[in-house]
Amino acid sequence: MRLLKVKVFQLTANYRKPLSYNFLDTFPLPTYSNIRGWIHNILEAREYIPLSISIQGYHESIFYDLQTFYKFDRPEKERGIELPEFDRSVKKSPFYVATLYNINLILHIAMEYIFLEKIIEKIYDKYPSIGRYEDIARIDYINMVTIEKKNLGFEFYKIKYPIYLRKETAQRYKLIGINYRLPFKYEINQDIRYFNKIDVVYVEEGSLYGDIVLDSEGDLVELVGDYYE
Repeated sequence: MRLLKVKVFQLTANYRKPLSYNFLDTFPLPTYSNIRGWIHNILEAREYIPLSISIQGYHESIFYDLQTFYKFDRPEKERGIELPEFDRSVKKSPFYVATLYNINLILHIAMEYIFLEKIIEKIYDKYPSIGRYEDIARIDYINMVTIEKKNLGFEFYKIKYPIYLRKETAQRYKLIGINYRLPFKYEINQDIRYFNKIDVVYVEEGSLYGDIVLDSEGDLVELVGDYYE
């Protein structure tokens, strides 16, 4: 099976956790929804294109940035700046943003081959960001690779980089990590987004045995999504 391998560097990034408002927390790696949205933007897709994604990587550190949050609300007499022409008032308050620093990502993208070729062709033509708009992504490497299932026999494969593994994969290898339910794609019903979420485990270290999937450059691959060749 051929797929696209992309290595990305970001100086800073926040992959926002939902329901974090006064303190904007971040996932340790971008979510599948972050990468799916980025890929669909590169392709200028007008509808969902099936794909599967593997996400791994690491960051050097994390810091907490103090920012000002502006909220547009109904007019109030006692507080806030009123904007009568928009029937709104503006309130502002300080809040902290958890920000990852020096992030290196390894992404594997599985889609129909025609889309993978188009990504290679257009990836440098689009504004490069993953996560927030200001989280600029530098593409350090992009290439087609093949993957295969390999039986290790009596050997072990040591995880090189923190990675999202399917929950059942982590359980099978008895790996310990942080459980997340990450968004993958969404459907819109009455202008409301309903996300399809996937249970994964963020694993920083450990060893695999038996059957594992590696790319042609020796990196671990854990595809999650709805494209299967």
